[in-house]
Amino acid sequence: MQMAKIKSDFQEILPEDCRQYNEVFKRYLELNSENVEEAYSLMKDSLMLAQRWSEIQATARKIKDASDRDFVVTAFKDWAYQRYRQMQLVHESSRLIWKQANEYLMWSRRNT
Repeated sequence: MQMAKIKSDFQEILPEDCRQYNEVFKRYLELNSENVEEAYSLMKDSLMLAQRWSEIQATARKIKDASDRDFVVTAFKDWAYQRYRQMQLVHESSRLIWKQANEYLMWSRRNT
C-alpha cells in the first residue's frame, strides 16, 4: 500500500522528531504478525516517541517562542497531539502482535 506523503509546515520546526516519527510509522506499515522481534522493538520505540510527542504538545508555547517561524500554537498542539495519538496506536497494536506471537510460540513449544 502506497501512502501519499502530506507535508506539514510544522515539520520544518521539528525535522528530527518528524524523521523519527516517519521512520517508526514506516516500520509499522511493514510489520507482519510473524516478526516478533520487530514488533517488540517497535512497541518500545513507539512508546518513547509517543512520550516525546506528548512533551512537544505540552511545550508548544516554548517551542513557538524559541522558533523563528510564526505559527498558531493551538494548531501546532493539535498537530503534535495527532502524532502522539498515532504513536500510541502503533504501540498498542505492536504490543498486541508481540503478545499474540509470544503466546503462539509458547503454545507450539509445549505441543511439540
